Amino acid sequence: MDEQYRQWRRRVLDTTPLSSGVQTRLSYEDFKASVMQGDDNGRLLNYVNKSVIFQAGVDFESRPMVVISACGLPSPSAVDYDRLLNLIIFRLDQFVESDYTVVMLTSGAQHNPGWNWLTKAYRRLDRKYRKNVKRVYVVHPSTWSKVLFQILGKIVSPKFFAKVTWVDTLSQLATMVPLTQINIPQPVYEYNIKVEGAAASSALRQPSSPVLTDTAAAAMLESRVFGVPLDGRLMTNRQGRIVLPRPVRESISYLRHNGLATEGLFRRSPPSTVLRSAKDAYNSGQPVDLELGGGVHVAAVLLKLFFRELPEPVFNSHSYTTVRGLPVAAADESNSADAAKEMDAVRARYVKEVVLALLSRECRLLLCFTCALLADVARNEETNRMSAFNLAIVWAPNLARSSNPVADVAMCSAGPASAAVGSVVQIMVTCFDSVFDAELADILGSDGRIADDRVAAVLDVVDRMNQDETASPSPPPPLPPREGSLSPSSPPLGNGDK
Repeated sequence: MDEQYRQWRRRVLDTTPLSSGVQTRLSYEDFKASVMQGDDNGRLLNYVNKSVIFQAGVDFESRPMVVISACGLPSPSAVDYDRLLNLIIFRLDQFVESDYTVVMLTSGAQHNPGWNWLTKAYRRLDRKYRKNVKRVYVVHPSTWSKVLFQILGKIVSPKFFAKVTWVDTLSQLATMVPLTQINIPQPVYEYNIKVEGAAASSALRQPSSPVLTDTAAAAMLESRVFGVPLDGRLMTNRQGRIVLPRPVRESISYLRHNGLATEGLFRRSPPSTVLRSAKDAYNSGQPVDLELGGGVHVAAVLLKLFFRELPEPVFNSHSYTTVRGLPVAAADESNSADAAKEMDAVRARYVKEVVLALLSRECRLLLCFTCALLADVARNEETNRMSAFNLAIVWAPNLARSSNPVADVAMCSAGPASAAVGSVVQIMVTCFDSVFDAELADILGSDGRIADDRVAAVLDVVDRMNQDETASPSPPPPLPPREGSLSPSSPPLGNGDK
C-alpha cells in the first residue's frame, strides 16, 4: 500500500504546479479519499462494500466475520481492478487491529481475476492483515481455487494456509459460523442447492454409521451445559438453592480476580483449540483449570459462548419490538447534564419494568450475576479500556438472535440515542442497582438493599457458590458403557456440578 501511495503522490505532483502548495496536503488520508471517490463519485466504493466485501455479525467466538463474495466481482473490462483492490484493502483496514474471521464465498462468480492480480493482492495483504485473521473458510471451493491457494501458499506464506478450511456446503458452514448472520447472495444459494442435492444422494449410498446407545447418549446429555435450555435444572443444585451453571460461575469468579486489569477484556479471542478443549471438558463434567487452560481470554469467551449457544436467545425477534420502545435522548438533551441524568433514570426504569419483564426468572438471575461482573469491569475502564458502552457493543451480539441477521446487527448498537439490545446492556451495567433491584433481593436476601456495594456482594455470592460446590462435589458422570455391556448403577448427577 505504501508503494501505491507513493505512485499516486508522484503522479499528482507531476501534474500540479509547485506554486499551488498542494504538496503539503498529499497525506495518506488524501490518497484514500481520492481512491474512494474516484471518477464515479464513490459508486464503486458503495458497490464493493455492499456486494464484494462486507461484515456479517460475529462468529461463535465473538470475532467479527468478514465476508468476501466472488459472485459480486465486477467485470475487469468495466472496472479498474487496481482501484478495486485498494477499496477491498481499505475495508479490511477496519478489522485488522483485532482478531477476525474471513468467509470466502467462491461460487457463482461471473468474472475470475487473473493470476497476476491475485498474486499482487496476496502480496499487498501483508502481515498486518494476516496476523489477526484466525480462520479463513473457503466455501464451495473449485479445483481452480484449491490449486490457486496451494500455489500462493508455496510462493508467499505456507504458515497462513494452516488457517484455511475448505467448506463444501452451506450446511457444513452452518456448523462453523452463525450462518443466519450472513446475507448469502442468490447465486451462492443456487449453486449450493446443486451441491447439497448431490451430497444427499451420495449419503444414501453410504453404510450407516454407528450410533450411541441410549445409556451413553443420556449420560452425555445429562452432563452438557452449553446449548442447554436455561431452566430450573440448570440454575439450582440438589438442595434447591440458586447455583449458576459451572462455566458461568467459574468464569465470573476467575475474571473478577484475574481479569479486571486486562486491556480489551471480552474483545480478544483465545486459540480455537484451547477454547474447544475447555468447552468439551465442561460438557463432559470434567474439572477445568482456567489458569492452565488459556487464562483470562478463555474465561471471557466461554462466558459469552454460554449465552450465544442458549437454544432460546435472551432477546429474540418477539422482544425486538419492546426493546425498540426504549426511550431515547433527544438531540437537544445531550448538552444538559440534568436532562441526561433524568433520561438515564427513565431508560433504566423502562428496562427494569418492561424489558426484563419479558424474561424468565432464570434468565433475569443469570443476567444479574453477569452484569455484576460487567459493572466491575467498567469500574476499571481506565486500565482495561472497556467502558459500559464498549462492553455493550461486545456483548449485544451474544444476547440478540433472530432469523433476520440485518435486524440482529441493528439491535447491537448502544448509546443514549439508541433503542437496541446494546443500549439495554449498557443500562444494565451503568444502572445495575436500580435495574436489578428485585433480583438483588432474591440473591442477597433482606440484607441486599442495605449492602454498601451490591456489585461486590453479588460477586461474593458467586465465589461462595464455587467454594460450596467444590467442597461437596457430586461423583463424575459414568463413562458410556460398551455396546452390549451392562451399566452399573450410579447416583444421579447433581445439577449443581454443572
